[in-house]
Amino acid sequence: MKTGLDYFTEFQKQLESYCDVELINRFNEEANNGGSGTARYSFLAALHHEFIRRGYDYSEIGDANSLSFKHKVTLENKTIKKV
Repeated sequence: MKTGLDYFTEFQKQLESYCDVELINRFNEEANNGGSGTARYSFLAALHHEFIRRGYDYSEIGDANSLSFKHKVTLENKTIKKV
């Protein structure tokens, strides 16, 4: 059985291979998605980690501790903006 860390590591590797457009599209697929569970939370944590790794300014939707998935977003010059 996979742990949260196993899922996180798997998702982290996957997200690192995405271009910026693919990563933002993947975020937008999660906007207003009410799902839950270990795999989902691990995926969201990996997505947050990837925003930090790429140096995005995501202050409009979160901080170092959390991200909001209430809105779809766009990426403009490494800054994430709500749509």
